[in-house]
Amino acid sequence: MIVHLLESTLLLALAILIAHLPRLAARTRYAIVFAALMKFAIPSAVVPRLLAYLGIDLTNMKGTIVISALGPISMANLPQNAAPIWPMAAVAIWGVIAVVLLARSFVRGRVAVRVALASAVAASDGDLAALAHARERAGVTGAVRLLRSQSIATPATVSFLRPIIVIPADTELAGAELETILTHECAHIARHDNLLSVVESIAGSALWFHPLVWIARRVLNAAREEACDAVVISSGDANTYLTALGKVCSAAIAPRAAGICCIVSNTIQERMSAIMRFGTRSLLPHRTIATAVITLIGVVTIGSGVARALPSGSGDTVTSPYKIDVTAVRVDSLFDFFITARNRSDDKIVNSAHARSHVEEWATANYGHMDTDGEHNISIRVKGHADGSATVESVIDGASPIVQTIVAKSAHAVIKVAKKPDENISIDLKDADIRDVLRTFSKLTNIEIIVDDDVAGRVTVMFSEVPWTEVLDVVLRQNNLRQERAGNTIYVHRK
Repeated sequence: MIVHLLESTLLLALAILIAHLPRLAARTRYAIVFAALMKFAIPSAVVPRLLAYLGIDLTNMKGTIVISALGPISMANLPQNAAPIWPMAAVAIWGVIAVVLLARSFVRGRVAVRVALASAVAASDGDLAALAHARERAGVTGAVRLLRSQSIATPATVSFLRPIIVIPADTELAGAELETILTHECAHIARHDNLLSVVESIAGSALWFHPLVWIARRVLNAAREEACDAVVISSGDANTYLTALGKVCSAAIAPRAAGICCIVSNTIQERMSAIMRFGTRSLLPHRTIATAVITLIGVVTIGSGVARALPSGSGDTVTSPYKIDVTAVRVDSLFDFFITARNRSDDKIVNSAHARSHVEEWATANYGHMDTDGEHNISIRVKGHADGSATVESVIDGASPIVQTIVAKSAHAVIKVAKKPDENISIDLKDADIRDVLRTFSKLTNIEIIVDDDVAGRVTVMFSEVPWTEVLDVVLRQNNLRQERAGNTIYVHRK
């Protein structure tokens, strides 16, 4: 999450800087900053999982450590270790503030719409004729209602499903002046600005703690109004529009609310200056620049996700001399990782380790030096995710250090808690360590299973709705083992 926030922050900062280039059109500035803001909703960590879903397995690419994972195994009735309080408290505080801000924006918008429509009456024939010309100038093909209201002081557009333009009842605008104001409002409708402002409000509420997001929203607000001004000027007389703006700007500036576009904003002076300078300089092509920046954001997102799933490091990339088997056992919010390192050449076990962590928390297992072709220190970092998958980061420190990040795939094994011999379970295990499997059985059945020190082996089985005692018998037979039961204890020996 921290990496994602940092990555998205850098892209947003770059987008804001680009948006201040003098030769960019207002709609180009809006598209660039809006796309960068939406990057916060698309973490690059989803890229390896999406590629895996599409059949592209990055874990089998050259230079990676092979990971075989078992999980998620759900054992809801097992005792839990208490999770740290401060992360949950921080998330709770963030969530409460985000909900309050979003609710305030929603309520403010609803109140503004209710006030605007409270005393609204149908527009005159002259107003409707001006609206027809404005719709044509702005390229609006759908139906648009036009009302006059005594409850508002400045023109505004409300709703995004069935847009309504509301103008003050006492507005004294000539036919051409009214047409320019209505063209501005129709430009909002053509751009779907009310809908986009709702999305901005959701993003701003969720990222209330981020100062760059607040700056980005101010940039978006200014660019949105300037883009609509550009539509008016490019299809009519700038002087007429300036005169009309001067008349409506005598009204008070309304507070910004999600889902409402108001022609009078706190950037009106800058907009009037831009209107007077309109056409004095050539602008960069909108589609080219917007497409290039959005493509850059997509490339960074995909590249970052792939880079974190493939090996990286100094020197030439080489294939790891080890194969790492990771068994991920999930107990609600707790993950148990059983890690075994094998020589890739002869498949012999060189070491094993155990790590435990809560969801979205890193746990580290350090192997230390091993007597192989050379001395290497292997460090494994593991983290379980809420969806049951696990991320494994393997670091081998040697003559040619290799740092690898692999997303472990879930085998979607499900074991139901069974306490009686006749209760059925479903199980899907692939090359799991026998001692880990027996340990899991012990937890599931509340029966103590004592295993001799010389017991070792792998388990690959798949059963559906079979008594757990039968599954245990098959597991033991596969590894040439036998069991002796004494009360609530099972002893496992070699035959």
